Amino acid sequence: MGSGFRRFSGKADMRRFQTVRAYLFLLPFLVFFILVTAFPVLYGGYLSLFGQHGAKMWFVGLSNFKSAFTDPLFWQGFGMPVFLLLVQVPGMIVIAIFIGLLYERIRHSVVYRLIFYLPYAMPGVVAGIVWSYIFSQSMSPLVPLWNLFGVAKPIFITLSSVRWILLIIILWEWTGYTSLIVYSTLVSIPKELGEAAEMDGATWFKVAYYIKVPLLRNTVFVLFIFNSIGAMQVFNEPRMLNILLNLPQNYTPAMYLYNQAFAYGSFTYSIAMGLVLAAVIFVISFFFMRQSMKELDVHA
Repeated sequence: MGSGFRRFSGKADMRRFQTVRAYLFLLPFLVFFILVTAFPVLYGGYLSLFGQHGAKMWFVGLSNFKSAFTDPLFWQGFGMPVFLLLVQVPGMIVIAIFIGLLYERIRHSVVYRLIFYLPYAMPGVVAGIVWSYIFSQSMSPLVPLWNLFGVAKPIFITLSSVRWILLIIILWEWTGYTSLIVYSTLVSIPKELGEAAEMDGATWFKVAYYIKVPLLRNTVFVLFIFNSIGAMQVFNEPRMLNILLNLPQNYTPAMYLYNQAFAYGSFTYSIAMGLVLAAVIFVISFFFMRQSMKELDVHA
């Protein structure tokens, strides 16, 4: 009995040691996460309970959140993110799947993967500046081309066309990266599945459509969630295009938060709106995750 107790005690000590070692391994990340993410969010939540006029602050409770929920300009700013959520995200994933399938068939695909990945490696601010130059009425390299058709001063960007230009920019930035994620999943699919179907007379298109694409279901759900979060937070690209065109201050929720904080000095109110935006993103992400789990359970 004593030997069994010592054996049990030894196993318990080993588990305790492994637990402590795991926490020590995670400690640098946990400290960084607390200092950079958790503490700013908690402190921001505290500041959102105050009103502000310059350096003067006073406690207002939940008034900032009430103002955010009843601010029509804040909610009107969701028009562009919803457009990206409904058009850009599904369209980009479809294009990325097609490109990922092509990577498997073309020679020297590593070169094409590098080329398609380069726009993602470029910071969003820099990408916005580059595209602002391309659509500039005076400096655009497309101006000579339009001059050949008799258009002296072409107008490339208007308030009504901004959303489509943003769609092009974001597709250019993110499609290559997304196609790499798709391709990494495709190469993990056993080749025997496609070879067996081809031996039975299936074409490449049928193998891709009926075998490979359905096996991308988990990856597509993850990509849809993360890209939906990005769509709701879009800021850099419209902010840079604002150089060419005076966009409304609430063109996106993130732009409205920025303008409220740095143009009008309403920092505590912008923090409250930022927390509301975070809550909206959480609800959308949670909804898609629930839907994806249901789909996975159905196909399990």
